[in-house]
Amino acid sequence: MPVSLKPSERIARLADRIEAVLDANTRASANPEALAQLLGAAAELGGGDAYTSAKLVELMAKAQIFYSARGFFRLPGTAQRLWNDMRHDLLDRIRMRSRVLASQGD
Repeated sequence: MPVSLKPSERIARLADRIEAVLDANTRASANPEALAQLLGAAAELGGGDAYTSAKLVELMAKAQIFYSARGFFRLPGTAQRLWNDMRHDLLDRIRMRSRVLASQGD
């Protein structure tokens, strides 16, 4: 991402990239490509915003489980719960942070 972007713009682009990866990979199964794409998006953000970084760490932890080859989904609803946490809760919080920073004139 270009360095000249405001923090809110960088976070918004990050959220768009994460959303695209998650929406293209909705099945809980071994998927190293999806993990690599998510890690690449997270690495581009850098560590400038502690709140966003914390949410990214949470999202990546869940993604590593969701896209792993191991059978973590023996309990009914576990995969759906992880998906909802990543796609809706954490991604929404990252987008909200972008809007907050933009409203403060970052």
